[in-house]
Amino acid sequence: MRLIAIVVFFLTATSSFGHEYFFAFAEVEYNDITRKFESTLIVSTHDLEKILKEKDNELGDLKNIRSGSTSHEALQSFLVHHFRIKCGESIAKMKLIGHEVSLEGTTNFYLESEPITLNGVLEITFDLLMNETESQQNKLTLYVRDKSYTRPFVHNTRKQTIKLETN
Repeated sequence: MRLIAIVVFFLTATSSFGHEYFFAFAEVEYNDITRKFESTLIVSTHDLEKILKEKDNELGDLKNIRSGSTSHEALQSFLVHHFRIKCGESIAKMKLIGHEVSLEGTTNFYLESEPITLNGVLEITFDLLMNETESQQNKLTLYVRDKSYTRPFVHNTRKQTIKLETN
């Protein structure tokens, strides 16, 4: 009986507290042939769903959002507002081409830009969920021509500049 009481205590103690840290990840690759950025954003499903439900009840359940629906368009608008790539004076116009909700509690969002020409410097904004969660931490890894660049994004550093190596 004592063992059952201890197990119940630990189960309720851990489930009653939310997690302390919030993370999102982006992997971005520039495709020289198509001249497009191909991106995957990886976000905690329940954190994003909670925020989406607060903003728009139609967007709450990510697994039920279908491509081409008004919910898909609203989701795309939300994501690209918080994930932007600027090349010189041009901003890469991103499109949500799909998403997958995993059993591990994350959702992968697949985005692709319209063709854009690279210059030597990129300015990237990745403040997804930072307006709602001050402890949100995001990380981006960019792959361009056999080089990789990794940058952290936190509440007071929502924008990063990446100078591309030329060789």
